[in-house]
Amino acid sequence: MNRALIAVVLLMVMGSVSGMRINPDPRVVVSFMDKSIAPELDILRVMADISPDNHHLVFQVKTRGERIQGNDHDYLLLHITHGKTYVLLLPINKEKENQMLVYERLPQPDDDDLLILGKFKGNSHLTNFNITSIFRGGEFSVPLDWIDFNTNFSFDAYTVQARIKGDTLKISKVYDWARKGKTHNNEKPLSAITLLNKICAPKSNNQRL
Repeated sequence: MNRALIAVVLLMVMGSVSGMRINPDPRVVVSFMDKSIAPELDILRVMADISPDNHHLVFQVKTRGERIQGNDHDYLLLHITHGKTYVLLLPINKEKENQMLVYERLPQPDDDDLLILGKFKGNSHLTNFNITSIFRGGEFSVPLDWIDFNTNFSFDAYTVQARIKGDTLKISKVYDWARKGKTHNNEKPLSAITLLNKICAPKSNNQRL
């Protein structure tokens, strides 16, 4: 399996929470800069790639700035829809310890899987995921052997305000988002195998970063 090099082709789309640009290339989401929110809460881009050992699908989320201390309830979040709905969290504050746990969406009143607000419950059976803080952002690693290649796969990145009590996560506010997946009613979401094939496909030199 060859490691992918990321291509960026910009397409402009305005969102109610923040502006974003969604690429035809399913590996990349590029978000507009939003100076109305703090730099550490402003998502600039999300890139999907394969890890060097070929064992993980890695999502790198970059923000406009970073923060050492501040509101303990602010998080950078990767949201995955793959059969069920999952989230992985990274504290915005660099000094705050991160407790690695994958959260699974609980049934909500008037449930809509596209909504990030609401309650999620920690799933301790989902292991071999990894979350790493990087300069101005974070990396979220998903094990390839967890992925069902017969099921659709979509991903979003958010900065949110949330509270954790025991193994329950409640997301109450969205600061910014960069969404990948179904964008129009007549557009079909990508299957996991299609996404992986796109990531592994070689690109010409003029498409490379």
